[in-house]
Amino acid sequence: MRFEVSDLLFAGFTKGALQHLFPDYGIEFFYEFGKDYYWDDQVASWGKRSLSIHGPCVAINLAAPKQKNYTKVFTKTFAYAQKIGADFVVVHTNEGWEGDKEQVQARVVRRLRRLMALADKYGVQVLIENVGLRTKDSVLFDLPEYMSLFDVFPEAKALIDTGHAHVNGWDIPAVVQTLGERLAACHIHDNDGSGDDHLPVGQGTIPWKDYFAAIKKYAPEAVQVLEYSRGFATTAELELHMEKLQKQYKL
Repeated sequence: MRFEVSDLLFAGFTKGALQHLFPDYGIEFFYEFGKDYYWDDQVASWGKRSLSIHGPCVAINLAAPKQKNYTKVFTKTFAYAQKIGADFVVVHTNEGWEGDKEQVQARVVRRLRRLMALADKYGVQVLIENVGLRTKDSVLFDLPEYMSLFDVFPEAKALIDTGHAHVNGWDIPAVVQTLGERLAACHIHDNDGSGDDHLPVGQGTIPWKDYFAAIKKYAPEAVQVLEYSRGFATTAELELHMEKLQKQYKL
């Protein structure tokens, strides 16, 4: 089972810590928060390891009707992913949304279709993430609707965010089983079901034993991306945590 670390944990001036991360662990980074020259320096400092990119999710909202620049922004994202040989680019269907649900969903599907064509041009694998939170009324694609996206876009693969899924009441092991080999990666982090806290595994109420058992059985190749926002000050502490997870759950 392969692990990656999201740069969410090492924001701003602390990002240099990632160069000390053991090379067996990959890195996923939020490309929209830096210029190419900045990421060129960062990627060089990280050395040879697996890399993936989290697509734009702050400046871009595919559900917003007035947002017209998404293709321009994603073109740059896919071009950079191609340049560094990223394993995949994570795409959100939406952030907040308003209006008629079916119309908004149709808008997002149209835009995703354009993004899939762009990704194909650059030879980039797109992973569609489950997003939106029940507690914030921002869920545009519920579980059946999210699953149906992979019938519409068979060229895409899935990324399950455990935090979002838990807040929204999904049976995460069952979702893993249903997706099977289509599940290419997971954002793993914990919460108590009331909010998207991005806590380290084991600090919330997600049933991790059942989760990892399902991953090992149905999606053993799915990359496990630790998308934490707190809990560790150094990569050494984070590595110790990952070693404990691997031992505890026999990963």
